[in-house]
Amino acid sequence: MAQQQQPETAEQKPYEPDGFTRFLWWLATADADILKQCQADRERYRIIGIAVLVTGLFAALAWGYFFSTVVQDDIAIIGLALFFGFAILSIDRSLIAAMHRNGGKPQFMPVAFRLLLAITIGLFISQPVVLMLFKKDIHAQMVLDRQEKMDKFRKEQTEFNALKTKDIRQHIANYQKQLAQKEEQVKEYKDGYIRETDGTGGSGRIGEMAVARVKKSEYLKADEELRKLKKELEPLQLEQAEKLALVRTEDSLKEAAYSATLTDGFLSQVEALNKLTDEHPPLKQRYRLIVFIITLIEVMPLLTKLLMPKGEYDARLAALTEGSVQSSELAKEKQKELQEHYHEGAVAADKEVMDHLFRLTESQRRREAEKLVKDWEQKDGSSFQRLWTAARRLLLLHKM
Repeated sequence: MAQQQQPETAEQKPYEPDGFTRFLWWLATADADILKQCQADRERYRIIGIAVLVTGLFAALAWGYFFSTVVQDDIAIIGLALFFGFAILSIDRSLIAAMHRNGGKPQFMPVAFRLLLAITIGLFISQPVVLMLFKKDIHAQMVLDRQEKMDKFRKEQTEFNALKTKDIRQHIANYQKQLAQKEEQVKEYKDGYIRETDGTGGSGRIGEMAVARVKKSEYLKADEELRKLKKELEPLQLEQAEKLALVRTEDSLKEAAYSATLTDGFLSQVEALNKLTDEHPPLKQRYRLIVFIITLIEVMPLLTKLLMPKGEYDARLAALTEGSVQSSELAKEKQKELQEHYHEGAVAADKEVMDHLFRLTESQRRREAEKLVKDWEQKDGSSFQRLWTAARRLLLLHKM
């Protein structure tokens, strides 16, 4: 008999969930006091709570990676990741709590709107996760993109400065051409002079003869002109060289400034990922599959709640809600009746007070009139005009 009574005692013992189960029920927006009485629905709402928890943790991970690409402080990254993970978790709880059913069938428009919102959030969350999964390939592509952008920038700068540098180079080339021509002339005069002195020239005589002296004079004159030309062209060449160096310096500064904008930030990674998916179709298919899976994770709590059949918990909650609504309506009706009774009593009391006031005022006026006549008689009927004025005033007050 003792063994038979033991199971009955165990069944009569109230169920008390542990702290983690209560936390999961809170995530599932379930009333723990009602759910403790519904044995069949306890595990269902634990599953919904786990789905919401996984979505929140997943969102925190995705946002953490996103902020790691734009923020260098680890504490700030952790704080922002936890905050946005909690925000996504709260949104999921709100979507689940806002689901209402009519006769066991969900309303189409509210559910469709919540599904659309969940899908949008899922697509947004999926982007940082995809970047994290393809991190190596993305960074390799970013190196190529950066080099391509730098080459394009250099080409644009060259085209932009083409006219200016062409003019500078033309001046430098002209100066060099003048010097080359003069040096060639000096060389010819020098060679002619040497040929005349060694007997291989036109005169055929060895030594510094008349023709040789003429050649020497021409050579020395040309050499002097060459030195003067060099002295004249040297500052002009230096000026053009400085202009060309200035253009190159400006190009270097612009290139350095542009290179500083080519960071490894979120937008650069997204751009590299888009280029990878365009150039590699297999990667594009896997990218779409990953986005679909991540979006499905975000939609999972709402789908779990939507697909879960209506059970004992829903029936108890509906009954409790209906009872609360009826109690509120009854209390509202009673309050209305009390207010109507109060107004009726207040009107009756006000009427009684007003009648009493009118009666009191009439008796006071009568006593004032009697006193007025008595005072007039005591004065032997003098000041009749004053008596008539006072009586008229009492009469007007009586009419009012």
